[in-house]
Amino acid sequence: MDTFGGSADSTFKIMDAIQSSTVPVIGYVYPAGKHAFSAGTIILMTSDLAAMAPYSTIGSSQPVIGSQPTNESKFVNAIIGKLTAQAELHGRNSTQVARFVTHNDNLTPEQALKNHVIEVIASSPEDLLAKANGTKVSTLKGEVVLNTINAQIIKYEPSLRANLLGVLSDPIVSTMFLSIGVLAIILGLDHPGFGTEVFGGVLLILGLIGEGFNVNWAALVLMGIGAGLILFELHVHGFGILGIGGVITLAAGMVLLVAQPVTPMLVPTSYTTDIITTLSLMLIPIIALFGFLMFKAFKATKMKRVLSKYPVGKGRAVDDISSDKEGYVVIAGEYWKAKSSTLIKSGSAVKAVGNKDGILSVEQITEETNNRAEQL
Repeated sequence: MDTFGGSADSTFKIMDAIQSSTVPVIGYVYPAGKHAFSAGTIILMTSDLAAMAPYSTIGSSQPVIGSQPTNESKFVNAIIGKLTAQAELHGRNSTQVARFVTHNDNLTPEQALKNHVIEVIASSPEDLLAKANGTKVSTLKGEVVLNTINAQIIKYEPSLRANLLGVLSDPIVSTMFLSIGVLAIILGLDHPGFGTEVFGGVLLILGLIGEGFNVNWAALVLMGIGAGLILFELHVHGFGILGIGGVITLAAGMVLLVAQPVTPMLVPTSYTTDIITTLSLMLIPIIALFGFLMFKAFKATKMKRVLSKYPVGKGRAVDDISSDKEGYVVIAGEYWKAKSSTLIKSGSAVKAVGNKDGILSVEQITEETNNRAEQL
């Protein structure tokens, strides 16, 4: 094992699997210098034979809810009870085992062996099997003498699905997917036809899977309403009230979504603190950039033209445009919504000939049009 810990539910499932195993289970903190904190320590104490590699560490098993360690007696006492029961079954020091939870004790291999919470210190799996051979261990089914002298070591690698879930479960990856997904959906809804909203939806779903949350549909609806209000504000050129309300609603939905998991985590407090710090450092620039873009967008909707009703000069069609299909054009470095009495393909040269309610009327610039303009 080499772990900072994990969720309480997963830990208890692993404990149940060890206890119901038809063969003895050896827990081994390996390689040298690694650690099995919190849930890792609990799993090690459940093992029929506990072993550690040199310079490894175990301990720090106080449960954590969110980012804060919990002293809730109902949950803490339940973990202590399970641990001490395992210690008594395997003939280990139940007092020291309980201190892993109550005092967050950390032990080196030598200290753990001296305090009778492990049975073996081994430098490699081969060394472990050699030292474990002939050892009598206590299981729920009775005492068993280990015969490991000729044991074959078979390595099991995680499946592709397990590796993918492992990547998605990384707090940094899942949070980035959620953040980028929401922004991509907003961008895609405002600029349809590029598939950005689909890309954002996929990232959002992957982020939710990685977070392991029970999807809160109310929170998702709030996020959708918030995004809709922001888009509506951008289109109607209002006074900013809808946009501000959209940002607040979107933020509320995200907060409710993130606030869903209340399952205690068996990880060290320092680990969750580091994760929160890292995520904050990553999300603050994203939020600041999004806020700046929103400010510029709102500011742009308020600007009034003084010299002309529409931009002058040659531009380019970003989308296909016709009389019944609006699209975007860029003229003089500005993006405008536009219509045309004829079909204009994306990428064609265009010029503005009118402006009605903020939507340009444009014509395609052809070689004949250019020649006529030059003659004039």
